[in-house]
Amino acid sequence: MNVSFNLASEELEAKFLKEAGEKGLYALKGHRSVGGIRASIYNAMPLAGVDTLASFMKEFESKNG
Repeated sequence: MNVSFNLASEELEAKFLKEAGEKGLYALKGHRSVGGIRASIYNAMPLAGVDTLASFMKEFESKNG
């Protein structure tokens, strides 16, 4: 499953992607023609990876609104 979403601005999305990369979360940039953020969460994705992404997203939201 792909989880796609957009943030309030392209600048905030760039910040999200940069900080995610610093936490070891890669390949989150959305499709080149659509943009946004896209997390691919398939059966082979370990639960720990999903938990790490969810924790990062909550932390990012608390800091950036």
